[in-house]
Formats: sequence, C-alpha cells, structure tokens
Amino acid sequence: MPLDPNRATAVYRFFDRQGRLMYVGIAYDPAERWKHHATKTRWWKDAADNTIEWYDTRAEAERAEKVALRYERPIYNKAGSVTPYQGPTGKRGMKIPRKLRVDDDIWEDFEKLCAEEGVTPEEAITAYIASRIKADRLERRREAARLRHLAAESDD
Repeated sequence: MPLDPNRATAVYRFFDRQGRLMYVGIAYDPAERWKHHATKTRWWKDAADNTIEWYDTRAEAERAEKVALRYERPIYNKAGSVTPYQGPTGKRGMKIPRKLRVDDDIWEDFEKLCAEEGVTPEEAITAYIASRIKADRLERRREAARLRHLAAESDD
C-alpha cells in the first residue's frame, strides 16, 4: 500500500511478561501488520501486552516512532534504532535493558534537558553512574591511603 501522508497512523509497542519493551512499530492498520510479525518474527511468541497510539498524519507517527526508538530502546527493533539489535531475535544470551521508574513529569523535564545538551537520557544517566563510580573509587583510594599512613605512623 502506498504511503498516504494525511492518513491516521498508529505507533504500537509490544511488551513481554516482565513489562520489557520488545518492539515499536508504525502502521495504518496495526492488526494487519501484526499478522506479519506473527509469521515472520521470533519474538512474537513472547509478546504479552501492547499499546497503540494514533496520530492524525503519517509524519506525526514517524516522529513519535523515532523518539520511541531513540529513548525507549526496544529490544528487537533493527531499522531506525539508535542501537539496533544485531543478534537473533531469541532470548538466549541477550542483555535486557534496565528498567528505571521515574515520574512522567520528571522524565519529561529530564528529556528536554538532555535534548538541550545534545545527549540521550541513557547517555546522561550512564555518565552520572560512571561519575559516581569514579568518585567512590577515588574516595576508597583516599581512605586506603589514610589507613596506610596511620599504620605507618603507629609503626614508628
């Protein structure tokens, strides 16, 4: 079917039983598209839940899908994904994205801040975690040096 830029278009998401986002897709007729997933994808059998958001135009839906792929990082998306899944669409040996629950209003403000800084929320959170680990290691080294110093003084 040719693309119709003025036709209502859906962005859909599939989740597994643990609530992990498996796949984000776009379609004029989601049920018809899902028939393809059911016969062609290995992840379909693990789908336990889904959501659908409708947009007035194809362009609006494409923007929403692009944002979802960038920030939500579904497990199985390949095309359009910032970090496309490279392996087979089976679960063995696959790293599952971490879950982080944040209030919607806080997350929206955080996404805006990240966009202004030119980073993804994942990059910002990863940088924060790395800085915390680095600070902790530095503090541990300082404490170990202090204890060595105290031990050396008591030996004198």
